[in-house]
Amino acid sequence: MSHRKKILIMKSSKVDMRLQVLLFLFTAVFAVLVFRLWTIQIYMQDDFIKLAERNYYRLIPIPSKRGTIKDRNGNILAMDVNYYDVWIPIHAKNGKRFVSEDIKTTLNLLSHILEVPYEDLEGLYRRNKRDSYYKQNRVCVAKRIDKHKYAAIVTRQIEFPKEAMVFTEKVPTRWYGYGSMAAHVLGITGEISPEELNLARYAGYSQGDRIGLRGIEWAYEKYLRGQDGLNRVTVNNHEIQQGRPIEVKPAVPGNDVILNLDINLQQAAELVLGASKGVVIVADPRDNSILAMASSPRFDSNNYSRDFRKYYNDRSAPLTDRAIAGKYPPGSVIKVFEVFPLMEDLRFTPGHTEYCPGSFSLPGNTWRCHERNGHGYVNMLDAVRLSCDVFFYKTIDQLGIERLFTWMATFGLNQKTGIDLRNELYTPYPNPGQKMATKREPWYRGDTINTSIGQGDVSLTPIQISTGICAIANRGTLYQPRVAQKVIDPDNNEVEVFSPQVTGKIEAATKTWDAAHKAMWEVVNGVSGTGRRVKNEKFVLAGKTGTSETGVKGKGKEPHAWFVCYGPYEHPEIVITILLENGGHGGEHASPLAKKILDVYLGNVSLQNLV
Repeated sequence: MSHRKKILIMKSSKVDMRLQVLLFLFTAVFAVLVFRLWTIQIYMQDDFIKLAERNYYRLIPIPSKRGTIKDRNGNILAMDVNYYDVWIPIHAKNGKRFVSEDIKTTLNLLSHILEVPYEDLEGLYRRNKRDSYYKQNRVCVAKRIDKHKYAAIVTRQIEFPKEAMVFTEKVPTRWYGYGSMAAHVLGITGEISPEELNLARYAGYSQGDRIGLRGIEWAYEKYLRGQDGLNRVTVNNHEIQQGRPIEVKPAVPGNDVILNLDINLQQAAELVLGASKGVVIVADPRDNSILAMASSPRFDSNNYSRDFRKYYNDRSAPLTDRAIAGKYPPGSVIKVFEVFPLMEDLRFTPGHTEYCPGSFSLPGNTWRCHERNGHGYVNMLDAVRLSCDVFFYKTIDQLGIERLFTWMATFGLNQKTGIDLRNELYTPYPNPGQKMATKREPWYRGDTINTSIGQGDVSLTPIQISTGICAIANRGTLYQPRVAQKVIDPDNNEVEVFSPQVTGKIEAATKTWDAAHKAMWEVVNGVSGTGRRVKNEKFVLAGKTGTSETGVKGKGKEPHAWFVCYGPYEHPEIVITILLENGGHGGEHASPLAKKILDVYLGNVSLQNLV
């Protein structure tokens, strides 16, 4: 073989090898592509179907129905009612929204059905940014329409252009059946704020969710809140919804909260207050369940959002729940609590006597009794019945502030009551340590004299007074006041029952309890008792009046009027606490209101004939 042939053979072999390598690479790549194609079409078919569906389906939350709030007799106080929002698709060109002929037709029809000017609807369509709320290419042009207008839209659905179809969305809205009645107790709902979304309390909530903001709505949020459902909607490549939504997950309604409130007593409490600033609390002393709690002035829960600015700027502070956040000097109401340290620590008897000349003096100062001519010689029962200031000036001066403070704290007057509502306030009961810490001043005997009649720096809430009187009525058990009774699910099964919570026990001799009860009996039933206006032969009451100075002189700055009572005397089942801001004398102005409430409680007077 010649040398030339050998060279040609070698070159041919190299070409063949290159072709074989290329063929191998081509085959390998082809095999990989075939395998990948098989994987996509067969093995990953379900995954890609789901991805494709995502391009054509969207999930929209279905707002859940919030639980109902009822009184102890099943009367509905707050519930969700259905209104409807109206949505239409957005037509856009080159990324800009425009009003197409179809949109104009739809808006024109809606204008007639909703009785809203066309210009207003078109303005909403152009301006409303809420179309991105559920990541849908649509806009809300009407909110909270009623069922009648909703029905009109549904019956005329065929008249709307296919490319500008109207969609309605059911939106649960809170409704308070008695308007402003029990507004402070029930509270209100509203949209969750960005700040609240960051709180652990609202883990799992989303922007736009509705929550309780005040009162029972806030306190029992975890029970009242339901679970949102999901609707699946079909959209085209322009993200415009096609057809009706399909429910894929139903919404779960919240649980109902049953209150201890009796709506008849609540209405009576609010009716007797009228336009006056003040508080009425009705409680059961056997467990301190709250039967009625009225604070005036009040607000209308149904119009809270609309009128919030007006309420907020109102100098009479209708948004403040005076029952749990209003702090007032208790005046002579405090005297019934002082019977306990006088008998237990100083070993006084009910017959212990002091002389009241009409005033009491220490070097450099004189304190007057409300009876300027004096009561003469009075024993402890007389002192409570006649509300003699000098008796308590003298005896509490002997007792000393330390022992007085200890007993007042025992009755819960140095702490919050723990009521199941938001924003309860309290002021520490006056004592030397507290004065030094807050005022950088020492305690003087004169401070003790002021404190002895519920004046000076004594500042208590009506719920503190009510809770303390309940403990006196039941002879020594301090209960946490509670508005809610239990929680039930939509099928009426009990989810949770709130049993009475004991927060303290007051240890005193039987004779001390007897003396305190007898003293309060004398106030209502004794000769010249300051609470004699509420005397009832068939339902015997025991009570105490109070008239507390505000420290401000002039017209409209009259003293606060207090009255507390319990009954029936032998087996107490009701405690009534009344405060009238700048109401004058407690026996003259506050006690008659208690009589009216008691008449409703006993069924002697209907609400229609109450005032």
